[in-house]
Amino acid sequence: MKQFVMAASLLTLLACTGQGEAQSSQNTQKAEAQEAANSADFNRSYLQQMGFAIESVEPSSVAGVYEVITDQGLIYVADNGKKLIGGRIYDITGSEPVNLSEQAIRSMRQRDIAAVAEQAITYRAEDEKYVVTVFTDPTCGYCRQLHNNLDNYLQKGITIRYLAWPRSGLQGSAYQQLKAVWCAADPQAAMTAAKSDQRLQAASCDDPVDEHFALGNKFGVRGTPAMVLPSGELIPGLVDASRLLTMLKQG
Repeated sequence: MKQFVMAASLLTLLACTGQGEAQSSQNTQKAEAQEAANSADFNRSYLQQMGFAIESVEPSSVAGVYEVITDQGLIYVADNGKKLIGGRIYDITGSEPVNLSEQAIRSMRQRDIAAVAEQAITYRAEDEKYVVTVFTDPTCGYCRQLHNNLDNYLQKGITIRYLAWPRSGLQGSAYQQLKAVWCAADPQAAMTAAKSDQRLQAASCDDPVDEHFALGNKFGVRGTPAMVLPSGELIPGLVDASRLLTMLKQG
């Protein structure tokens, strides 16, 4: 029995040592990959000629594969930018697969939302517990339904922060209405008026509608309303206040 315990202890020690060496090797590889990603030698030309605007390049969790944030979202490349990889990366070592790509995408959304927070039209809950960012279009029926029930969200401690996403693109009535809303002296009142079919006075300013629309496309927005939770998760469609609160509590 004593020999068995000693043998088991030795195996544990060897396992810890091996794991430490493996971890050290992984850290070295990651550092080298990070250096390559940040280097001027990293070839961005192939992605750029495909129309991608590159925002950042980081080593992914897979050796030789890079995680690239672009104006069109997250993509993966290998072979020094010469190979574009479709799909998502999952860690399957645990009891359930973990979507590592979704984690990266959520982090991207959180950073980008923080950068435009001051541009949003915000309806703040008195007892604020959560802030949900909503891409909206005044011509969208479900967006109007959300807005008509805004008090339900606010009473539950959910602040609603609107960004613009005209469904018809950068043209048409919704686009013009959103520009007028953001340029109005009272954007909150103008948003309510636009969603009630009231005529808005034309206004011109350095509005952020184009920027918001591009951001929504980058996030994967395909329709309105589209909700971005504090976690960075994107929820397409209308979610009522009670169900949304449950989702927020679950994290």
